[in-house]
Amino acid sequence: LKRGADSARGDDTGTLKELVASWVNIECHPALLIRADDKHHRGFMNDACGCLLCPAEWHWDNPAVRAGICDHTTAYIVSENSWPLFMYEGYEASVRNLECGLMKSKLLVMGFKAIFTLPSSANEVDGDGDGADILENNQHARRQSDQARVKTCVASIIGMRKVTPCVIAYTACQVHFNYCL
Repeated sequence: LKRGADSARGDDTGTLKELVASWVNIECHPALLIRADDKHHRGFMNDACGCLLCPAEWHWDNPAVRAGICDHTTAYIVSENSWPLFMYEGYEASVRNLECGLMKSKLLVMGFKAIFTLPSSANEVDGDGDGADILENNQHARRQSDQARVKTCVASIIGMRKVTPCVIAYTACQVHFNYCL
């Protein structure tokens, strides 16, 4: 079981590696496009990834913040208690209410769809949201295409009926890892 889980996690990371690069290029329009095969120009070294990884309480546009994070100064330590902007609806957070919009970003919904439905279905995400209808829409689409042969998605294989906090956390970790590769 552990070997199977490790293999699936590796497959998910591999699937998202190329997709996250293209999503960041489309969503953020970086001056230097992110290449799927280049792990040296991701993370805080890349302006687009740095902005998305920047903790919600700071502003990546501020040169002092950017330098502090990249230089690991004590005033700008990014820790496990930091909520990166890529997890927020519209990639913006309210410093007064860090829970508002959390876990509702378009990139998280796309990551979920790529992992648990099909990678191609991630391109069908219209915008930010809670993703509550993702599994329902996927099941509806599968029923409509009963004449055509359709690949079974992970959610169907494991009997997933709803998106749980653990699934959201797993998706967030996978997406976060692929920004940092």
